[in-house]
Amino acid sequence: MTERGQARLLEVSGLQTEFVTDDGLVRAVDGVSFSVDRGEILGIVGESGCGKSVTNLSVMGLLPKPQGRIVGGSVFFDGRDLVGLPESELRSVRGNRIAMIFQDPMTSLNPYLRVEEQLVEVAELHMGLSRPEAVKRAVELLDRCGIPDAARRIRGYPHEFSGGMRQRVMIAMALLCDPDLLIADEPTTALDVTIQAQILELIKELRDERGMGVILITHDLGVVAGMCDRVLVMYAGRVVEEAAVEPLFATPGHPYTAALLRSVPTLDDEAHGKLQSIAGLPPRLDGGSFRQCTFLPRCALAHDACNEGDPELIEETPGRKRRCILPVEQVR
Repeated sequence: MTERGQARLLEVSGLQTEFVTDDGLVRAVDGVSFSVDRGEILGIVGESGCGKSVTNLSVMGLLPKPQGRIVGGSVFFDGRDLVGLPESELRSVRGNRIAMIFQDPMTSLNPYLRVEEQLVEVAELHMGLSRPEAVKRAVELLDRCGIPDAARRIRGYPHEFSGGMRQRVMIAMALLCDPDLLIADEPTTALDVTIQAQILELIKELRDERGMGVILITHDLGVVAGMCDRVLVMYAGRVVEEAAVEPLFATPGHPYTAALLRSVPTLDDEAHGKLQSIAGLPPRLDGGSFRQCTFLPRCALAHDACNEGDPELIEETPGRKRRCILPVEQVR
């Protein structure tokens, strides 16, 4: 636990989420457990389809119905289990105490409403502000998120904003109510490098000012290295490794983590060196329980013992968990 996060904010335990499809049940999240302390930034990384976003949509209670459902586990937020709460009670938590920055700014805003209406509604509903107070706060957040001439632009419709500007509007909306926990799903995808740095710095400032916990979902390991306190590595709907940032980057404990790190260019790479890709594809998740390591078909370090069962997620040292039978020193 980090020094600034003495009170545990979020505790997810054994979370299982399924989707009903034409091909049968798909276990998109399979026994995921993690925690977030107040003032802590937790990074969640992995390839597309590994369960990162579905895990956090499950936390928010925003799974598509009736296809998606939580079939096991618990999600304790500030000591209260959110799984199974009536929708009316979840609404008092979502947007107010837990906020989410969604990945796609193009579809996250209502195209028929001015930006002002969409921001002001949040502030009036969750914070009880008057209309003038809500507009003032919305303008302040838009300005802080890098929207020029925010007092005028707030009167515009979403189609009058670029993709990057829309993403900044979504970030302002998420921060409007000073949430205790911010879930950021690829928050800087549509932004240029300069604005990306500003937004990430804003999130860190708000964390420091308000003790806000943050879950940062991203493919960018460089962002993780600069932003996060701990990292959760997911593969095939499961956690395969969890560790503090520095030890994970210095000595990855799972072959999948090591492969992700090898696929990222670094300043000390040899000139004209080729990036290494991860061979193969992630496994299908509609086949029931796995009888072997899920990463086995793609693992360059696999041997016969890897066929003998699916490894458990073991905490080998305090704060360091991994799902692999190989000794850490053999993982490269």
